[in-house]
Amino acid sequence: MKSVTRRTVLAAGKFDILHLGHLAYLEQAKELAGEDGELVVVIALDKTIERERGAPPVFPQEQRKRLVESLWMVDRAVIGLDTEDHSEIVMMIRPDVIALGYDQITDTDRLGQAIAQRGLKTRIVRFGKMTADGLCSSTQIRERILKFYRENGRAK
Repeated sequence: MKSVTRRTVLAAGKFDILHLGHLAYLEQAKELAGEDGELVVVIALDKTIERERGAPPVFPQEQRKRLVESLWMVDRAVIGLDTEDHSEIVMMIRPDVIALGYDQITDTDRLGQAIAQRGLKTRIVRFGKMTADGLCSSTQIRERILKFYRENGRAK
């Protein structure tokens, strides 16, 4: 009997205020995993978002995890680690492929070297920007909400 190899793809992000850009990214990652593959999504810690953005997330990490894991294309969601060494979570999940969004800031050379030094042959793939109707940025969504309240006052 032939053994079937299941491809695991790791995707990661903040996923604060889930939007169509997130869906496009995760759909691409699931397509890369294949019909029988597994898509594992790493959700950034609240403190990571606060450190990078200078402000806390709108939704706490456990809520963001629940929202992401409820999506049809996501097989498993996990909360990230409190470290700047991304290879640690990669070693825990041991994916065949790491799928990066077009706008994710990651030193792919350094990450690839750290993974290879630990014996994994994980490929790193960066997706191009997809077009999607509607707002595709949590920052744009927050700015639109703030603009609305500045122009219209507080809701009653």
